Amino acid sequence: MDSNFWRTRWCNDEIGFHQPHYNPWLLKCWGQLCLEPGATVFVPLCGKSHDMRWLVGQGFQVQGIELVDVAVEAYFTEAAEPFEHDARGRFQRYRAANTEILCGDFFELTANHLNAPEAVFDRAALIALPERLRLRYADHLLRIIPDGSQILLVTLEYPQHLLDGPPFSVMPEEVTIHFEERCTVQRLAFKATDALPPKFAAAGVERAVESVYHIVKER
Repeated sequence: MDSNFWRTRWCNDEIGFHQPHYNPWLLKCWGQLCLEPGATVFVPLCGKSHDMRWLVGQGFQVQGIELVDVAVEAYFTEAAEPFEHDARGRFQRYRAANTEILCGDFFELTANHLNAPEAVFDRAALIALPERLRLRYADHLLRIIPDGSQILLVTLEYPQHLLDGPPFSVMPEEVTIHFEERCTVQRLAFKATDALPPKFAAAGVERAVESVYHIVKER
């Protein structure tokens, strides 16, 4: 992963991918996972997402992974939430009462770094990666989460030839390729959206489609 690219984006406040509110698909579809209170939820490439705070508010333990320390520190600082900072192997670890965020490269994570998550929420990880990394991302994610883990995945679909990401377009066929061999995959919903970064309109993309998937790792 290009750490310089993402650090520059965060340091220059070029974070149009950050949503100022809870993700509506999270609010609408999370209940379909039927998780027990206290379950651990893993949020890859989490940034300073408010969605983690919503999950904590629902009684879950949250563990994230983020490449840029500026984003991790902002998550806790903006909420005036005290945190502890130490090292966990090759990662810097930031911990609060019900939240732990590891700072480092997602692809260096092992199952031992994770707290045996029962679920994953991916709103901005898969679509943040170029095509050459998405298959690697999906394969690595399935290697480090336990069998039986559930994934709520949100994707974006638009004519990729009109502009380059991130966010990148990920079509349903690609989701099938990445996950179906080891998981059950169900497309829960899809809906057109015009809530897009300014560069989309400049490139002639006025609308895109958001899709949400429920994925269960079987093996």
